[in-house]
Amino acid sequence: MEETATQHFIIGDNLRHKAFYDDAIDEFSKALQIQQSVLAETSPVIAKTQYSLGLALRAIKDYAGALDLLAKANSTYEAQENPEDYETEIFNCKLNIARTHHSQGVDWQRGGDYDKSITEHRKSLVIRENLLGSKHLETARTYYVMGCALSDRGDFDEALSDLRRTFRTRRVVFGKDHMDTLEVIDNMGTVLHAKGVMSGEDIEQYKTVVVQSVQHELEGDMHYDNKNFEQAMLSYRRALALEEQCLGDLHPTTCDLYLQMADVMGELGDFEGSLVEYKSVITIYERLLGKFNIKVAEIYNRLANILMDKGEYETALSFYAKSYGIFDSLLGEHSDTKLAMENIRLAASKERNASESMNLIKKAEETFKQRHPSAAGYTGPSTDNGIASAEVKEEGEKNMEAIVKEPAEADII
Repeated sequence: MEETATQHFIIGDNLRHKAFYDDAIDEFSKALQIQQSVLAETSPVIAKTQYSLGLALRAIKDYAGALDLLAKANSTYEAQENPEDYETEIFNCKLNIARTHHSQGVDWQRGGDYDKSITEHRKSLVIRENLLGSKHLETARTYYVMGCALSDRGDFDEALSDLRRTFRTRRVVFGKDHMDTLEVIDNMGTVLHAKGVMSGEDIEQYKTVVVQSVQHELEGDMHYDNKNFEQAMLSYRRALALEEQCLGDLHPTTCDLYLQMADVMGELGDFEGSLVEYKSVITIYERLLGKFNIKVAEIYNRLANILMDKGEYETALSFYAKSYGIFDSLLGEHSDTKLAMENIRLAASKERNASESMNLIKKAEETFKQRHPSAAGYTGPSTDNGIASAEVKEEGEKNMEAIVKEPAEADII
């Protein structure tokens, strides 16, 4: 029986590589049916067939079926006694889950359903950033199509932010004069034209400015990698000044620059300054996406990490709890949710008096308001752009409050 299943799998694999997807699906299905009747449910052999069948289903645009099988294959590999032996398989499962969300997002975009398109691209982006990093070409591809979808939906500022990230990566990979790099700059001009607040002359000026800004950013990255942190900060500030010159204070295109500046200040031991830059990013994300979204949770987590390094465990616990509340409500039983709970346990086990860290945060808040007067009275957006429903937000806020106010000993020790 197993030999017959193997034959069906080999035939199916050959057919899939030759793009005969329907026939490949038939062969994979036969192999899987036999394998499930004679092998344990947790067999990696079954996972291999589920993975290949998932790829074939994606090729015929059966995205739901593909995601189901790829997730099952991934879970099986992760449940093995020695999952480290299956690192490549787990990586490929996750990457192809991301690619499936990406493909589905492109289809929704072509059909004019931009909300669903953006949702799929965001799912893809979370996985690709975790697996490949934010500056990988494949991650940039998601930024690009999501930027286009956001522009089509009328979210021009967020679209510019994603297109700038795309330009930055393509500038590094292809060079500044490559047609794929220039295409992004042209699309940024199209977005600004559609927004309707700049003249044609101003748009052309910004296209020149963004090239200069990214060049300063890349120089800053080089200095940072070489541990020349003062020079890195100078380069990032030059890039930020250029962006603000054209687009104003706290524009989404500056998010990455604020994060990089926060990292530099952390390296220099300026924790108050680092908190100010993180506050800038949180304000931008809250304006775009609402307070209850994955991006804000990630910043809370980074803030908590800084406070842990400084020994301010109680305040770190508060930020970890905020992060956990969002991850748990939006992602459920996900690796990021589990990590957030582990961070809570760690902070709680080291908790001590936090008066020093609270003073630090108050000073950072005051500095932020001085630097960005337009955001001083800001309390959050009126809508969440579909990031979280009212019920989900209420549940997450309860999660956060419960952990911050009354951390259960059984949960944190």
